[in-house]
Amino acid sequence: AVDMATMEWAKDRILMGNERKSAVISEENKKLTAYHEGGHALVALYTDGAMPVHKATIMPRGLALGMVQQLPGKDQTSVNRRELLARLDVCMGGRVAEELVFGDSEVTTGASQDLVQATSLARQMVTKYGFSNKVGYISTDYEANLSPEHKKLIEEETRLLCNEAYERAKAILTKHSSNLHLLAGQLITHETLSGAQIRKLLDTGALNIDEDKAMPSR
Repeated sequence: AVDMATMEWAKDRILMGNERKSAVISEENKKLTAYHEGGHALVALYTDGAMPVHKATIMPRGLALGMVQQLPGKDQTSVNRRELLARLDVCMGGRVAEELVFGDSEVTTGASQDLVQATSLARQMVTKYGFSNKVGYISTDYEANLSPEHKKLIEEETRLLCNEAYERAKAILTKHSSNLHLLAGQLITHETLSGAQIRKLLDTGALNIDEDKAMPSR
């Protein structure tokens, strides 16, 4: 019979590629990845409007060393401003966690795709969705032949949204730093935690994997 664990494994394999179980990951990189993904997860959990955390893992898949999966709690036909801002905040969580735990000089390139995603979303908010008072309620083709002044305004508004998201993520992870250490430690130990397990861990400060098994890897 095909159970939910098998369906989950198949979905991850299609979306992200095979688990790279043979990859040699140093303890230092494993720890850094755990804090990075823990940062994403905690910002998602403590941000109003963020999609629920489905699971977090530091098992390498494809080109990624880890990931946090979020799934909507219900069908969505549109996304509001609060939810878009939450997505920006979650994007910044990994980079912020690295800075807070390891210091500016030890921040890695691991957040590069997060920043690409955040920049793209923020620019769409400014140019497509009318979420910038300065640009106004218009739709603008950023790749078109815009005036230097207009393009500069778009970049300024895009940067502002990203910088504000960074500050919100930093405030959350600073406030909940003990939970960041707790979650990262459990990710290092177990590699993969479901959203339910993460919430239980934060609520009780402990996790019994024997009672609530993590998603099996295959």
